[in-house]
Amino acid sequence: MKTVSKLSAAILTSLLFSSAAIQAATQQQIDAALAPVKSAAMLQATLSQPSALDALGDELPAFIASIQFSNAAGQATFDNSQLQTNLTATEVYQILALFGQQSTIGQYPDALAYSDTDRLLLENAVLPFCSADSPIKLRVILKNDNQVKFNYRQAGVACDGNVELTENTSITYKLVHTKRTPKGLRITGAGFTNPFDAHIKRVTVGEDGQSLTLENDISNTGVSKWQFIFSNDDSDLILVSPDPQVINRPS
Repeated sequence: MKTVSKLSAAILTSLLFSSAAIQAATQQQIDAALAPVKSAAMLQATLSQPSALDALGDELPAFIASIQFSNAAGQATFDNSQLQTNLTATEVYQILALFGQQSTIGQYPDALAYSDTDRLLLENAVLPFCSADSPIKLRVILKNDNQVKFNYRQAGVACDGNVELTENTSITYKLVHTKRTPKGLRITGAGFTNPFDAHIKRVTVGEDGQSLTLENDISNTGVSKWQFIFSNDDSDLILVSPDPQVINRPS
């Protein structure tokens, strides 16, 4: 009976994940189909009246110049660098919604959060896994309430810090400093929930404390939960990150 129960639970879990994935895909299709702006003509009509685009201010001309539409589906592509700074999460969401891309709000973790709506949008955003293909850029930001926020970006795209691996490889994280990064922030090591499970076989910290590389052992499958360990010039206390994960899952 226990075996049947476990199997039933596994099947149910699989169905729930599949259902969630289908619902997400369907919602994205609905958003795209109902997008108010799907052509250059629609864009010009939107620009002729007040709209969410007004929040871009002086950045609006550069953003508009970067927009291109697919002839087949009317899907818009654009340079999203103008959406990365000085806009609230709500403003970013409303601009994305014009093009049916509001589900990508998770790609803008640095959007300003002044209202409960801003915070709700950012807290519920689902980010993709990072990969081992290129360095993962880590930003550590000290917010106005003295809480620390960690975010990850790879090739200009936000990701959640977790990596799923199917072979032996190395994962490199690099610190990126901003005006809101704690002064003198340095990586001093990595702490593991269980350092004896052998999912990760080696950790190397760069001499300047600005990078960390993990090497995995794919023969030991499973999830390794760990934390960055930092030192900084503003406090004698050690700073640790929320748990990123490395998942060894052979193909």
